Amino acid sequence: MSARGGDPRVRVDALFERALELEGTARLAFLDRETAGDPGLRAELDELLRLVDAPAPQLEPPALADGPLWRALADGQERTDRPAPGADSGRRIGAWLLLRELGRGGMGTVYLAERVGGGFEQRAALKLIRPGVDSAEFLQRFAQERQILASLEHPGIARLLDGGRDERGMPWLAMEYVEGLPLDRYCDEARLDIDARLALFVRIGQAVAYAHRHLIVHRDLKPSNIVVTAAGEVKLLDFGIAKVLSGSAAAADEPLTRTAARMFTPEYATPEQVTGAPATTATDVYQLGLLLYELLTGQRAQPLAGDSLIALERSVCHGEPTRPSLRVAEGDPAACAARRSTPQALRRALRGDLDNIVCKALRKAPERRYATAAALVEDIGRWRQGRPVRARPETFGYRTGKFVRRHPFGVAGAAAVLLLLAAYAVTVTLQAGTIARERDRARAEAARAQQVQALVLRLFQGADPEASGGAQLSARELLDRGWEGIEAELGDHPQVQAELLGTVGEAYRQLGLYDRAGPLFDRALEAAGTVAGDDPRLLARALRNSGRLHIDRGDYPQAGMLLRDALARFQSAAPPPHPDIADTLDDLGQAAFRAGDHDAALELHRDALAMRRRLFGEVHVDIAQSLDRMGVIARHRSDYAAAEPLLGEALALRRRLLPPTHPQLAASLSNLALARTDLGDYDGAGALYEEALELATRVYGDSHPQVARVLNNQARLLHTRGDLDGAVALLRRSLEMRRGALGERHPAVAQNLNDLGLALTESGDLDAAEPYYRQALEAYEPEHPWRAATVFNLGWLAELRGDYAGAETHYRAALERQRIDYGDAHDRVGTDLFRLGVVLHRQGRLDEAETHLRQALEIYRERLPAGHQRLALVLLPLGELLVDRGDRAAALPLLREAWRLRRDTFGEADPRTIAAADALARAGEPR
Repeated sequence: MSARGGDPRVRVDALFERALELEGTARLAFLDRETAGDPGLRAELDELLRLVDAPAPQLEPPALADGPLWRALADGQERTDRPAPGADSGRRIGAWLLLRELGRGGMGTVYLAERVGGGFEQRAALKLIRPGVDSAEFLQRFAQERQILASLEHPGIARLLDGGRDERGMPWLAMEYVEGLPLDRYCDEARLDIDARLALFVRIGQAVAYAHRHLIVHRDLKPSNIVVTAAGEVKLLDFGIAKVLSGSAAAADEPLTRTAARMFTPEYATPEQVTGAPATTATDVYQLGLLLYELLTGQRAQPLAGDSLIALERSVCHGEPTRPSLRVAEGDPAACAARRSTPQALRRALRGDLDNIVCKALRKAPERRYATAAALVEDIGRWRQGRPVRARPETFGYRTGKFVRRHPFGVAGAAAVLLLLAAYAVTVTLQAGTIARERDRARAEAARAQQVQALVLRLFQGADPEASGGAQLSARELLDRGWEGIEAELGDHPQVQAELLGTVGEAYRQLGLYDRAGPLFDRALEAAGTVAGDDPRLLARALRNSGRLHIDRGDYPQAGMLLRDALARFQSAAPPPHPDIADTLDDLGQAAFRAGDHDAALELHRDALAMRRRLFGEVHVDIAQSLDRMGVIARHRSDYAAAEPLLGEALALRRRLLPPTHPQLAASLSNLALARTDLGDYDGAGALYEEALELATRVYGDSHPQVARVLNNQARLLHTRGDLDGAVALLRRSLEMRRGALGERHPAVAQNLNDLGLALTESGDLDAAEPYYRQALEAYEPEHPWRAATVFNLGWLAELRGDYAGAETHYRAALERQRIDYGDAHDRVGTDLFRLGVVLHRQGRLDEAETHLRQALEIYRERLPAGHQRLALVLLPLGELLVDRGDRAAALPLLREAWRLRRDTFGEADPRTIAAADALARAGEPR
């Protein structure tokens, strides 16, 4: 072979790369021209191109799972000592008995396993690394998978249960066994429509976003790694090739990353995986885009035209997927039927925004995809709510930038001439525009001032005894009369419209009239959107008002999206610290708290408090609001010692700074009363509730949600003190108010139903209680953190009826959920454990019962102050269990403590104190 100067390999590589870009006759003509007179060069290029286009069966999933390529990557040689399928069934590993083989992969085999011993039943998917894949690097990767799973605790991710090494020294993992169908099969067999599929996708994206927040990239998202249970719960599986993004972990992971860089499923590969580029969160975003494409269309976004390496690279790295709406138009009618649609209707549904969302997620350059999985999920949410999405098709600006980079000198010369010609015209136009904008702004301000003045005058006119016929009008009547008169005079000034609509809407919201506030906020958003360029803060305020209303109505995801949008606009309009930014952070904290994300809520409230201190110092009503909300979160986390001083300081500030009839005082009084109840100060709590109820009724009237909230909390105190009839009466009043203001499916209504069922249960009316529990479960969203309390109460109902097995089922379900929502050391978890211990005792399972009761007592002693009467809830059944086991010496101190706590709290004649005395008597120590 000859060369035309320089290194001959450079020329071969250059010609080879250029030939790859051509096809058919164009490639042949290029080769003929470039290799004329050099047959050796032509032969070498022909051989290289033949190899590129040759099939590569090693890329097929079976080969990746169990072929020589995988084995060579594992330890450089083939092994033939694999056990036969199912050979390990019946074998015991650690605390687990292998039942049957579930599947095989390159790193090992997955078995259905059952825990043996330990006092309770549990099933798991146990992954056992097989002999032959035990190189140091693969053992390290397996250890990393275990570390990754141990760090993730999310309802959408299969949990790690156990792990270790077997008797042969091979590592194993026991993971949560999820019984269900792969994502694609579940959706098709259930014939889910597009909205239901998107709802599932949102939950998948939220689980992926959670992993990303913990610096984990999955790298193998595909339908078979996502299982949907019969109850519709989504679980993300198989973090076998996941990557840790944190600095130290990444460094340690580098050799493994290189080894596993090409471990992927070709149909779900990303450009980074094919080219060997580093994997980032953008890798998972791309694979989420592939999942979304398949969910919407029933077809894969990047089908392989062949099984060669070059076919894979062309499909994944260069070929643009057909837009989903066009794909379904030419697709399978059966796939459309599985989505409860027709090809024409499905194409209409996907065309436009959904096309843009999918295409943005599938952009080849990682930096041009969605920045995060959460951003992709948010855009899906915006589409489902009929709001504008963030995704946009490729723009003229992007295509122009590409052209400029190809022809920099020619474009620069042309631009210089155009700039010279345009400069004078631009200058004149800007000056004229500035003058016009200032004139229009002055006119708008004047009009706005006149309208506000008119509104105030109309409100006072409504209060005039002559206008009202001598009647004393309520705040709502004044607002209705004033607004009816001024609404017709808003004119065509969108800024004035947005401001007044928002102001009046907020007034209705404060009165608890959400149905009146909602349409006004919608109109304010529309008006503010037309002038967002001139006044960005006006649109931000409109978004924030709407977000607050969604919090009141219990739609926390939508509230969060609106408030994040408002925060971004406030931050772009003015640098922090700024009151609007602090207020919006505070609102976002409320949305997160109501949704059950206490950690995120606390962080947001801390940020708001820090900003408010920089703005206002220590003595300001906004400081009191931050302290109050942080105290409420501390109480929900069962940190009562921290909650009480925060809530007390907030109340003291509000008493100092606000008039004695201000509505914030009522909320502060009620929140502090809750904390005092938790700490056992029932007399102090009762006085606070009386003051809060009197003030809230005076300010809001007799049917406001805030009055209902105080009544509900006051009923809980009566319940604790044994006044069940009084508690039921208050709860019925509160429920009637909440249903009227909030509807049937609001979390506050569900909570009220649950509390009413609980009071009826304790009063002995079990049949009356059960319907309230069932209604509460219907009212809660499936993942709402308060729902588990109602599941627990159904367990108690079953226990009182003697159905201990049914009670155990409910208690275990509540325990699992509340551990996810609150952690392992929350006193709600302690309550679940102690009731579970009681029913296990009654079923004769004493070892299990004692374990659960001691765990509960440990949590209660840690969380509750010394001498709190709730300790007796655990002390008493634990003492009774020890008596049944014949350990009277260990039982008596517990029973004596329980009796003293109840006597000191409720008196000797209270039935609860008498029950403790009876238990002491049965133990041989009469009282």
